[in-house]
Amino acid sequence: MRKSRLSAAFWVASILAVAGCQSGTPSEMGASTQSSADSSSEAISQKVNGSQFSFELGEGLGIEGVSPELVAHPDGGYLLLVTGLGQDRAYRSNDGVSFTPDPGMKIPMGSDYSLLQRPDGSWLLYYVTFDMPPMEPSPPGEPGQPVQPAQSMDPKTMKKKVMVSESSNLSSFPEGVPTGIQQDEPGMAWGVPDTWVDPDGFYRMMWVDMPEGERWEVLRTATSQDGITFTPDEGYAITDGYVDPFMLKAEEGDWVLLLSTTPATERLPQRIYVATSTNGMDWSIEDEPILYDEDRNYLDPAAVEVSPDEWLVVISTVEKANALSGPYEYVGARLSR
Repeated sequence: MRKSRLSAAFWVASILAVAGCQSGTPSEMGASTQSSADSSSEAISQKVNGSQFSFELGEGLGIEGVSPELVAHPDGGYLLLVTGLGQDRAYRSNDGVSFTPDPGMKIPMGSDYSLLQRPDGSWLLYYVTFDMPPMEPSPPGEPGQPVQPAQSMDPKTMKKKVMVSESSNLSSFPEGVPTGIQQDEPGMAWGVPDTWVDPDGFYRMMWVDMPEGERWEVLRTATSQDGITFTPDEGYAITDGYVDPFMLKAEEGDWVLLLSTTPATERLPQRIYVATSTNGMDWSIEDEPILYDEDRNYLDPAAVEVSPDEWLVVISTVEKANALSGPYEYVGARLSR
């Protein structure tokens, strides 16, 4: 059966609405700009007082986007998945500093990608997409025409959901299936899921939500035995407007989590924090951010451990004054404990 084709313009208009936890929708992310991530004035690049972690901000990667995913590639080097408006969504790097597009890798259309390797070596790719409305079939005799939605598609009024795709390797992922994690009501503040395997062998997911009655965003979790179908856990993992979770470590008695902060105007700029836990349920967030600049937003951290308690980090950033228009771009960093 021929697959339905949606207009690419819809995805260009909506992909950052899917991403969810930015301070608006950058309308010119695809435009060519000189990287401004390198010119950050007073960003922290040192050991924060009272923290067990040291952080060093690096240079801009020359790639525009939000919600990056970063993993060590089995063939060596690193794989970076991008949520953005450009054609390239996969990049490779030998050193974690210089990235080039990997046009051969095929991944489904979506945002907020999260990769997880199973014990058997196969891979799971999680991503956020819209709960699409029913489609109108093409008119008889016009099979080449794009399939049209039966009702108007406005990203601001459409619910989002987390999908998962399976692959034996990192070269190609088919269209995914629903994980069971989806938005209760339409809204921008939802998504940016991260996934990991806990010490008991369960697949876990953490994502941003904005439940009715809450003033600020919360982080919720879900659990799965097979990595495909998830059941939401009771309550909230973290509250008070922390967003964009990325699990650095999930080991017995030693859990480490990177976080950003709400894009709500009154609490800008967005900054990066570290949280720790002994059980993965009760979290202690450090008092001071590891990355803060009064003129820039820093959000959507992703990382890969390069040696024990040392991580290569990629973060999305934008000038605070341009949070609505962008461009958002990636910058590298190093974190150690």
